[in-house]
Amino acid sequence: MSNMMMESGGSAASPMMLSPELQEGYEQLRRLNIFDGIPHDVLSAALAGGGIQRRVFKRDRFVADPASVRGSQATLCYVVQGQVAVAVFDESDLEHRRQEQERYDRMTDKERQELSLLPPEPLARVAKKNLALFIEGDLFNAKALNNIATDRAVAFYTVDNAVVAVIDNATVANLAGHYSFFEARFRRAIESAHSRLADVTGVKQELLDFFVRQGISVSGPHVRVRQLDRCIDCKMCERACEERYGSKRLTLGGYQLGMLDFVYTCRTCTDQRCVSGCEYDSIKYDTNLNEVVINEATCVGCTMCAQSCPFHAIEMVDVEDPSHPNHRPAFKARLDAAEALKFGAGTGRVARARRIANKCDHCIQFFDQACVSACPTGALIELSAHDLFRERSDSARALAKAGYDRDLRRDNKELLPTTPFTRGISVRDGGRAKIRRGKMFPVIFWGIGLAAFLLAVAEIILRAYWPTNSFQYFLEMNDPDAVQAMVIEKIGFLPGDELAMLCGYIGTVLMLIATLYPMMRRMKMFRWIASNTMWFDFHMMTGTVGPMFIVLHAAFKLDNWVASAFWAMVIVVVSGVIGRYLYTQVPDLAHGRELEELEHQRAFARLRHQHPEATQAAERMLAHHRDAATRVARNANFLWALTWLVLEDLRRPTRWFARRRKLRKTHAPKAVVRELIRRTGRMILIDRRGVLVPRAQLLLHSWKKVHVPFTIVMVVISIVHIYDQRVFLVNLFAGG
Repeated sequence: MSNMMMESGGSAASPMMLSPELQEGYEQLRRLNIFDGIPHDVLSAALAGGGIQRRVFKRDRFVADPASVRGSQATLCYVVQGQVAVAVFDESDLEHRRQEQERYDRMTDKERQELSLLPPEPLARVAKKNLALFIEGDLFNAKALNNIATDRAVAFYTVDNAVVAVIDNATVANLAGHYSFFEARFRRAIESAHSRLADVTGVKQELLDFFVRQGISVSGPHVRVRQLDRCIDCKMCERACEERYGSKRLTLGGYQLGMLDFVYTCRTCTDQRCVSGCEYDSIKYDTNLNEVVINEATCVGCTMCAQSCPFHAIEMVDVEDPSHPNHRPAFKARLDAAEALKFGAGTGRVARARRIANKCDHCIQFFDQACVSACPTGALIELSAHDLFRERSDSARALAKAGYDRDLRRDNKELLPTTPFTRGISVRDGGRAKIRRGKMFPVIFWGIGLAAFLLAVAEIILRAYWPTNSFQYFLEMNDPDAVQAMVIEKIGFLPGDELAMLCGYIGTVLMLIATLYPMMRRMKMFRWIASNTMWFDFHMMTGTVGPMFIVLHAAFKLDNWVASAFWAMVIVVVSGVIGRYLYTQVPDLAHGRELEELEHQRAFARLRHQHPEATQAAERMLAHHRDAATRVARNANFLWALTWLVLEDLRRPTRWFARRRKLRKTHAPKAVVRELIRRTGRMILIDRRGVLVPRAQLLLHSWKKVHVPFTIVMVVISIVHIYDQRVFLVNLFAGG
């Protein structure tokens, strides 16, 4: 393109004179804010002359690799639509997939129709490491491969269907020279990409690779995750899903990153690989529902959708052979009830289907999501993938959409934050999932229970020390014939009096409710009333406050056979507390530490070079704790290992002060001392993982052997005690 054409805006390349293909490209580029202000004829001339090329790519196609850009004049690529990633590949894999792509490009339409509908493995999975991700509005330099691919096979590829504008050096220089606003926009685009990618190192690089590799970057608005530090492995989510649909539509133990498990379930991907393979239009993306749905009445069971999904989200359920491992009677019964298995004339399929595809549709036809509502601890939630990974700031997204018309506003929020994966995210209300909320119910439960207990304790104290202020005194003095001295003489708290019996009734009812929790969490009626999270909180409250009332009922006198019920109750409560403690400790020790350990090791290496004395002091403290943990793991018995685990948690404050005192003696800067204190404390917890997780898992699997039997003993003795009391009262009144 000549400078004269740029100045005059010549008419030789009017938009109306472009070929249909170039005209389509021109109309798309014309709508981009980054080209806003460029004259129509100048932009169309750039397209006609090849200075700007609009290239359309299907998913998993190479945009640029070292072979394709060698000697090429094209240097800048602007992502118009879709996603492009740059990744390191094995040389043989890169060459094989590149040859397959070239062969496909040379095929005729007829030859392409004869190819298998089953797509190859996503390049995001083939890659050894995904290095960066570019989305709409991003600018990248394809020629940079010549610099970074000297010893590695690196290539740009499309993560999903994409449109890329490839601009050569001469066109960029001419546009920037004649239009200062365009030069400023390109400069801002380059600065924005450079500042974002400069921080993608260490642990953040692992997060980005996971984000792209596991298809989360192309997932729908919400992604379902399991918080491993909250999960008690009860599998209620899977059971609830199976109850609703006859066959479960999610499976725990998916792709794990730190403290989060991205369960096997549908993510409503933006590129919907499962849809393209179906020749019967039985699976499609419903634009009204924003969901990929299966028409069970027309599915023929060809398995193409299940094979096309790279995330194991679709299961083929057998509906013919009861001996088949994937046969689900309840699933078949549900389809029979809906008349979805009919075949022949006037139906959705010609022949009998042997299997039917089954996948999650986020319970689109229901008021809640069965799996999330069934989770008793709130471990299963749905979140925005963008909010969770935060691969770029909101201001950077807005700037790219606006065409970089202003300078990038500084965003103080961390990009690719590591905390959700190393420490957990502490969300327990379902996140963005559909669920019966009842957020205030647990607070109300605990408030009422503790308030009633405190009132009873206050009445007992008043009777003992200030009898004239007690509620019993107020009731007794309401009698016109009451004598104050005699009333005061009667006031007290003894086993068997009205207050003690009332505490016994309340405590028994609460404990009975607590023991019924396993039944409550399984019955649909209770899940219809509220989520299992609320019932679990109710169980925790009744199991805690109930024993407190029983203690008042006994009036601290435990000198008869009924005391065995009290001690059984104590064992039940203590075992429940221990079980709950272990269910939070074991996942915390077993998961999420690889990422955090990598982060701390990099920090220690940096500090060791800058402040060797302080770093060595911290490492000596780590070595001392590691030796102690190793001795416990090697020699300690069952109970001592648990005791050591609890004592280590209780000693955290004193250890913190000890670290602070020792590190201050090294005269390192305060900021360095604070960082070493924090990182040393976290590394101590990480060291516990390797030596204590097997022991802690043994304890975790054993606590129910104590909790459940003693619960039964407690209930039986309580029933006998209540029956004896009833017989005694009946005989007493009969004799009177």
